[in-house]
Amino acid sequence: MDNLKDFYKDYSDEITSKRYKSPYSLRRYVHEAQYASILKFIEPGMTILDAGCGEGTLSILMARKGARVTGCDISKPNVTQCNMRAKEQNVEVDFCVGDAEDLPFDNDSFDLVVSSHVLEHLPNFDTGLREAMRVTKKRAIIAIPTLPNMCSVVQIGQGWFYLQGPRSFLAFFVGLGKMLLAFLLRKEGVDETYAGTGAPHVFRFPWVMKSKIKKHNFKLIAYEASSVCLPYFEFLLPLIKFLDRYADKFFIRNLGYGTTFVIEKTGT
Repeated sequence: MDNLKDFYKDYSDEITSKRYKSPYSLRRYVHEAQYASILKFIEPGMTILDAGCGEGTLSILMARKGARVTGCDISKPNVTQCNMRAKEQNVEVDFCVGDAEDLPFDNDSFDLVVSSHVLEHLPNFDTGLREAMRVTKKRAIIAIPTLPNMCSVVQIGQGWFYLQGPRSFLAFFVGLGKMLLAFLLRKEGVDETYAGTGAPHVFRFPWVMKSKIKKHNFKLIAYEASSVCLPYFEFLLPLIKFLDRYADKFFIRNLGYGTTFVIEKTGT
């Protein structure tokens, strides 16, 4: 997509209302689970950068745990929303406009850098990863959308995992074909494209992220599925929540709708 960053500078996510507070329980749950997979690592007093903070939901949740949070996003409308939400909720977060591929901070500025479902939007995924690690003193938590989760398969097939209907049901088989082709061709994953805009939104295989971490001489501390959500049927939520208790276990951690990686610099 031409002028991708210019597009995002004026783009308003509306993620809070559409996803985190979605009327669809499956959609709402996977986003709650994604934030929970990060929040368990947050401790009071930490200085944290939320790189690509969107509308600031995660930033505010981390600040409520006692962290000193800076939220950075390329979108001016998002940052305006962030400041408004923080003021409404009486939470102190320092929000600013900034590019995740060129973060406006010095080396080793934060105890922790968090980037939740941001790098897959960037023109250069690896640059975003290196920038997150540059500005952290030691550790970063990077979450990205991943395959081969069944909900992810529906999404890359251009359906909606949280809705029933012909398009969503057919999307599973379309997505399955795309995923298998990407696997056979040894691609990083499948580009769903973002919200019908044509902007990149790549669902990667977990082992691709592991190889990138190794390539850039970082250390993988841990990783887990944010949720092993199953598509279509809300009555499956109790089963999904049961499976998510084991989201960090050897096999299940590779089946997340998203995957959360804990990464450290080497030699620190």
